[in-house]
Amino acid sequence: MIELLVTVFSTTFFVTVIRTSTPLLLATLGGLIADLSGALNVALEGMMLVGCLTAVIVSVFAPWYVAVLAAILAGALLGAIMAFFHLRLKADIILVGFAINILAAGGTVFALTMATGGDKGTSINLTSKAVPAVDLSFLGLIPGIGNFLVRMLSGHSLLSWLAALLVFAIWYFLYRTPWGLWLRGVGEYPAAPEAAGIPVNAIRTWSLLVSGGLAALGGAQLAMFNYIGFTRDMTAGRGFIALGAVLLGARHPVGALMAALLFGVFEALAVVMPGLFNWIPAELIRMIPFVVTILALFLFSYRAMQAQRLRSAGH
Repeated sequence: MIELLVTVFSTTFFVTVIRTSTPLLLATLGGLIADLSGALNVALEGMMLVGCLTAVIVSVFAPWYVAVLAAILAGALLGAIMAFFHLRLKADIILVGFAINILAAGGTVFALTMATGGDKGTSINLTSKAVPAVDLSFLGLIPGIGNFLVRMLSGHSLLSWLAALLVFAIWYFLYRTPWGLWLRGVGEYPAAPEAAGIPVNAIRTWSLLVSGGLAALGGAQLAMFNYIGFTRDMTAGRGFIALGAVLLGARHPVGALMAALLFGVFEALAVVMPGLFNWIPAELIRMIPFVVTILALFLFSYRAMQAQRLRSAGH
């Protein structure tokens, strides 16, 4: 137990948390945008998976930033497909989302087989590129705390810093711009903005496009920094965890950041614990993030029901 505490309070563990939280945070922000517009995106898992494979394959032939952009476009395309079936053809958005998840699970294996010449499990035969890490070694020049800052802040993925900036950019968009007000209004009570001439379906379409792009960006981080390469079903339920993080974060960008970090901590624990407690089956340790997700959703539902009862009692 002492070894675990020493590990948790080390800079290495902090770096691992940032690494594991970044894909979750990007997918959570995507889920948040769609949820606030009233179009729940349950296809985050599939969009992340497609983003992973697209980034890996494109990075074989192009620079890393082109691969990241290609992943974003692939996720946005899935968002457009979701919007078409839900908003134009009036299909149930939950069913469309699950259909995209199933399509992504099978489609990525098929595309991987075609790209590698027969390998259905990994992209080990493809020489893919990585997202660069940000070098902040100049912080070491600061007297006293320089070395500590370098260990904590240097070496993170460029997309980790971008994800942190996106939290505050999305907060500003949602709560400081008229377009953000429209988006939240469409999600809360669509009849009112529709009566005011605001295009409800167009806003939800753009929300799903952005949601898909952000989820796929999380996939690019997973396949081009956390791991280098693609493995079948490598997202391992992170898209569904991101959906839980949207609710646990009270549907707010800063709350989403906190929830993603929380889940990132438990995912990091699942990474380091097998080396410390080798007598515990690895399968049990890998269940930790999902058990935490279920507990978090249970606590969120309980808190929401309590708040509803208090409001009813007040009336």
